[in-house]
Amino acid sequence: MPTPTAFPLNAIRFTDGVLGERIERVGTTTLLRQWDAINDRIPGALPSHAVRNLRIAAGDVEGEFDGLCFQDSDVAKWLEAACYRIQFAPDPKLSAAINELVDLYERAPDDDGYLHTYTQLKPEAKRWENLRDLHELYCAGHFIEAAVAHFDATGSTRLLTVARNLADLLDRTFGEGPDQIRAYPGHPELELALVKLARASGEIRYQNLAEFFVRERGRSPHYFVEEANRRQEKQPPVWAYFDGQAYWQAHVPVTEQTEPGGHAVRAMYLYAAMADLARETGAVDLKRSCQRLWDEMVARHLYIIGGVGADGPGGENFSEPYDLPDDRSYAETCAAIGLMMWARRMLDLSLDSQYADVMELALYNNVLAGLSQDGCHYFYVNPLAVNPGETRRRYDCRMVKTQRVPWFGCACCPPNVARLLSSLGHYAVSKSSVGLALHLFAPMTIKHGDWALRVETRYPWEGEVKITVEAAPEGEAELAIRQARADWTVNGTAAGEAVMGYLRLLRVWQPGDVIAAEIPLPVERIRAHPRVTSAAGRVALARGPIVYAVEEVDHGGGLPSFGITRDAALSPRWEADAWGGVTTIVGQAVRELPPETLYETNLNLPRETVPLRAVPYAWWGNRGEGEMRIWIRDYES
Repeated sequence: MPTPTAFPLNAIRFTDGVLGERIERVGTTTLLRQWDAINDRIPGALPSHAVRNLRIAAGDVEGEFDGLCFQDSDVAKWLEAACYRIQFAPDPKLSAAINELVDLYERAPDDDGYLHTYTQLKPEAKRWENLRDLHELYCAGHFIEAAVAHFDATGSTRLLTVARNLADLLDRTFGEGPDQIRAYPGHPELELALVKLARASGEIRYQNLAEFFVRERGRSPHYFVEEANRRQEKQPPVWAYFDGQAYWQAHVPVTEQTEPGGHAVRAMYLYAAMADLARETGAVDLKRSCQRLWDEMVARHLYIIGGVGADGPGGENFSEPYDLPDDRSYAETCAAIGLMMWARRMLDLSLDSQYADVMELALYNNVLAGLSQDGCHYFYVNPLAVNPGETRRRYDCRMVKTQRVPWFGCACCPPNVARLLSSLGHYAVSKSSVGLALHLFAPMTIKHGDWALRVETRYPWEGEVKITVEAAPEGEAELAIRQARADWTVNGTAAGEAVMGYLRLLRVWQPGDVIAAEIPLPVERIRAHPRVTSAAGRVALARGPIVYAVEEVDHGGGLPSFGITRDAALSPRWEADAWGGVTTIVGQAVRELPPETLYETNLNLPRETVPLRAVPYAWWGNRGEGEMRIWIRDYES
């Protein structure tokens, strides 16, 4: 079994900057607020019922299950996030809440290890009756991930034992044996969790079960079709109306899939598991499938903010190629997190900067937008354009919120963004057989084994990056650093050529060695492919990994007519008093004055010149409700 490439979280400390500040806010504010939310203690927020369901299953209180069938996953994701946090920042309040949940989890399962409070508490529910829709295996996966995180954080096997009992039950129940069910999860997640459990326990059969689930998916006869026939289902759910079995990525085996499709979060978790298995087993067919699906996604299905999942009757589905609407975009926060998970695993398969570039894009835009500056409010859906009056009235925008909210009835995204940010060290740097690789630039220290590095930078606001070697292994070792279009030096001497976007610096390192660069951060105008209809005749502004938006609070209403000319001078401006400090883009913009009639034959409507102030997209919506858009008019000079 290959060695995991992630460093322990206590080996990586984000010391400042955008990422350090967000991670600290999650640890000191968001996680405690979420603990109140899943315990139904936030006035005015939608009740969660999630912990209460667990208490009922454990026998502590009487009652009936309340909430959605996947409510257990909210608790598990929160627990995972809290366990990540205490690995590098011990907190007595979080530790007390973690211990409380561990005690509940030890008493909630059935005698044979089964754990899914929806099925346990509903008299009419039966095990494994509706694997497609009821999320038994999805919830199992999130719980197993939480148990592994708890084991990593504490060394205790209490929760890991509960997880193994559940995984053992799954291993007995599913497979190719004569008394087993040849099925797979309706919502992938368990697959990648089982790989983690195999690593933590050293038990290869958990990984083998994960591979069974991945490879069985999409084989004929289609299990979900047979299952629906047994339930005498008259028609498929509306959210699968267009995609059929592809909604669950179950239309053909994964090694035959040519384009990402169906439910975006399901797809991202499945592809992440495929990449895990490709690395663990050396399966070339899974690796090729991951590369093929990645290439298609980036070429035709990726939002400019690093989001995936454009549309569908139930939302969050991949649509037709280039169908990336702005005002009814889904771009779910969970899907962007899943994309980061997949990208990070692709880096383990091939140290290629294309994966880190997309991972960074998703992080700084789609993911960070999902959490407010106060750490207590959330977006589930991330639109690229909002007109509040229209958004509230239109059915096809029914999932779009014009302001972040304190909680959701379906609250998958809030604890997910907390666990992503709390584990960001796993994404920033990785181990290799000959050294380490740096994927994200942020002020941080890295101390593990014989390595000690200090990264100093104000990226993404400024491009200067300085990496100081404070300690290194004896003999030759490799530092791989994402090039990011920069010219790098080692102790003032040019560092050489990059390989697939990474500098592979193999040398005998000495304390005091310095690797440095000035990453270029020009203000860029970006055009979309002409088939992206919502962006036709428009441009977006970006600087480095940051995509920018304009808001009504700065420019007034009527943003659809707001834009810039081809020769407009645009420049970055550091604003220390804005949200603790951000770089905005300023310059001169123009606005076409509206005609007095609904339709107008005069094609030369007058324009006015107005100041431009574009703000980082992830920071939008923190100053009250109003219009917002990324794609603005591209006016000829």
